[in-house]
Amino acid sequence: MAARIPVITPESELNAEQRRVLEGLLGRRGGRIPGPYRFTLHCPEITELMHPFGELLRLRSSFPLRVSETAICATARAWDSDYIFTSHSQGALKAGVDLAVIEAMQRGERPVFKEADEEAVYDFTTELCVNHKISDATYQRVLNMYDAPKAVELSSLIGYYSLVAATILAHEMPLPVEARRLAPRKK
Repeated sequence: MAARIPVITPESELNAEQRRVLEGLLGRRGGRIPGPYRFTLHCPEITELMHPFGELLRLRSSFPLRVSETAICATARAWDSDYIFTSHSQGALKAGVDLAVIEAMQRGERPVFKEADEEAVYDFTTELCVNHKISDATYQRVLNMYDAPKAVELSSLIGYYSLVAATILAHEMPLPVEARRLAPRKK
């Protein structure tokens, strides 16, 4: 499948504003352009706002990486985003998320968790993304486990990766050959 609009690369023909934003991005990301920015660079102002927000949520999160990657993978699963799931499932595994949890999400099944914090974050994320609301019990579990600022950070992380998923899905980002393909979700 080809993307619906040109996928921007460092070699793309860009205007001065796109080039300025791209150079800043490449300098902060080790010379590579992460997936969504290959589209958002068509609107460099969006990239300039979106990228620092994503860095804050992902790289300076107050959550352990294992927990934030669980939320990102659950968001990807809820959006059926193979691209994000592929990008973050390996990081989740390296951060300590159990392979069985990742494989269950990939199959569209509810995982069996060994870690209570992963389960609470998965439930919070899935309820918000799939039901568009969070039950009082699930919200209270996250609030009791963490606090109000972390509940806000979690909802922001989910919102950010929902934006990434919408961008990638709308413009049909091609998947790498080795991508973890998501099975249809089980109801």
